Amino acid sequence: MLAQSGLDATLVVEFTHEFAQLTPEDFVRQVFVEALNACVVVVGLDTRFGVRNSGDIDTMRELGKQFNFEVVTQDAVGEHQEGQRHWSSTSLRKALAAGDISSANDVLGRTHRVSGTVVHGHHRGRELGYPTANLCAESEGLIPADGVYAGWMVRHDLAENDPEHRLPAAISVGTNPTFDDVLRRTVEAYVLDRVDLDLYHEHVSIDFVQRLRGNLKFDSIEELLVQMANDVDRCRQLLAQPGRR
Repeated sequence: MLAQSGLDATLVVEFTHEFAQLTPEDFVRQVFVEALNACVVVVGLDTRFGVRNSGDIDTMRELGKQFNFEVVTQDAVGEHQEGQRHWSSTSLRKALAAGDISSANDVLGRTHRVSGTVVHGHHRGRELGYPTANLCAESEGLIPADGVYAGWMVRHDLAENDPEHRLPAAISVGTNPTFDDVLRRTVEAYVLDRVDLDLYHEHVSIDFVQRLRGNLKFDSIEELLVQMANDVDRCRQLLAQPGRR
């Protein structure tokens, strides 16, 4: 995504214990001056840097004069809401932890994504008529609150112009409380009205569009199947997909 925005290069600095001990001046000298030979540094007005966050925007401006680079400030972005001054990674994580996917997507400017390799699960979905693709435990991306979501599955092993590259899906996050043998949180996706897919070992992404409900524990498989059918119908409506024929 950074490359698509037009950047020519990106330097990612690992936040080690030693790096965290740098004074504001040492940080600027080592990174901006010696490593990058920066002419312009763009930062937010609330920027903090150096050991114990001891440097601020005024510190950066003084160091800019000392090392001969321009400092450009960027105003905060986002909607002013009660208890929230502007959009931030902290507020975004809180929204995802609460399952507020709509707010999270507004902040991101895109659908929130979790990516990983498809692995074998308990195969219970296939037995119930809704085969799901289970992401591995080492998936990338913050997993949102437990519940059922409408979204999309992106198959990275296929070309973007392939009609099977991006597929509508009903997504489940959690431990599936109706069954007692699921011990860890999982992310699994049922591609709407498809029982013919073999996705094992594929690298896929799950894009979350909207949360339908939280997790529920059902007293019978029949009750679960009724709810699953309702969930799939809602996903079709939200994703504007035709019904099963």
